Amino acid sequence: MAKEKEVKAVKPLDPEDVASTIDTIVSLMESVDASREMINAKVKYLKDTYGLNSTHVRAAATAIKKQAVDEIDEKTKAIQEIIDLCTS
Repeated sequence: MAKEKEVKAVKPLDPEDVASTIDTIVSLMESVDASREMINAKVKYLKDTYGLNSTHVRAAATAIKKQAVDEIDEKTKAIQEIIDLCTS
């Protein structure tokens, strides 16, 4: 038997609530854009000042954000072991 879809109770539109909520969404979108621009500027600063690879800077920041530094260490060790194996 087909499962019947539950009908969600929908409220009548409240123009003030809708406008306020959309205004909040717009503000959040503007914050995201501003943050993205600031991130790009900081990555460029590290690249221009210290010659760091932009991709590596972003990867490091992402790993720290995700708290996956241990995972990177494991990958680095595994890669180094393969390099050592091939060059010895």
